[in-house]
Amino acid sequence: MTYFSAGSFDTVLDLGGDPAACDLAVFFAGNQFMVVPTLIDAFVAQHDAVSSVFYETLPPGIVADQVRTGRLQVNDLVISTPPDVVALSPTTLLELRDEGLVGCANAYASNDLALLVQRGNPLAITGWEDLAAPGIRVAFPNPATEGIGALAAETIERVGGLRLRERIMADKHASGDTILTDIHHRQGPAWLAEDRVDVAVVWTTEATWHTSRGEGFTAITLDPAEQGEGHYACAAATKSTHPDLAEAFVAFMTSTQAQALYRSHGFSTLS
Repeated sequence: MTYFSAGSFDTVLDLGGDPAACDLAVFFAGNQFMVVPTLIDAFVAQHDAVSSVFYETLPPGIVADQVRTGRLQVNDLVISTPPDVVALSPTTLLELRDEGLVGCANAYASNDLALLVQRGNPLAITGWEDLAAPGIRVAFPNPATEGIGALAAETIERVGGLRLRERIMADKHASGDTILTDIHHRQGPAWLAEDRVDVAVVWTTEATWHTSRGEGFTAITLDPAEQGEGHYACAAATKSTHPDLAEAFVAFMTSTQAQALYRSHGFSTLS
């Protein structure tokens, strides 16, 4: 194998493995990025027939569209590898099942919303109302492509009504103080580090992961009344080229080992 890297100039963080010669292809909703490499290694260790796994950890709306169209283009790179397993929200998987693209979904984990701010929380941000304050710059996941964005928008409206949602997502977006992300689990923390924003809407697991790495952030745990919960499920693709391994991976996701890996990163699991 010839190895080449030019640092940040040719790095694609959310694609891993060999798309052209894989024994299994798994497409994940992106915020599982921190657990996926270890998860894949654990599965491969149990299956002699698997030596190469291609995986994606991209925004769920992008993954769903890729499953529908059969292709993903990242700048000039085109990926046409069909998925064997798709791991998204139960709602999205039900839509894909109704379209004949995946089988029955198996739930395996859940997650909560959180806020990520600069170390020490200098602006004393504690909840959704603070995101509407003048001058507070917000990185907000795009609800059109990111499940967390839709959940956060619904949660904000439940907590503070339609007006609070409009102040954060419409008024401040128009003024430039709310910036919609294309891939929140990469852009939100990066923009915080660059001082482009004051707060990023993230999952609890992401907040935990970034703060545990000493990256200069503080995680804000939302009050129970301001919480929103997201759920994860997986299903075998109906046109999987490795159907037996696809079913094995779906079953593996609820195994003791896989559940422990998810819990170790702060996800809530079935067991």
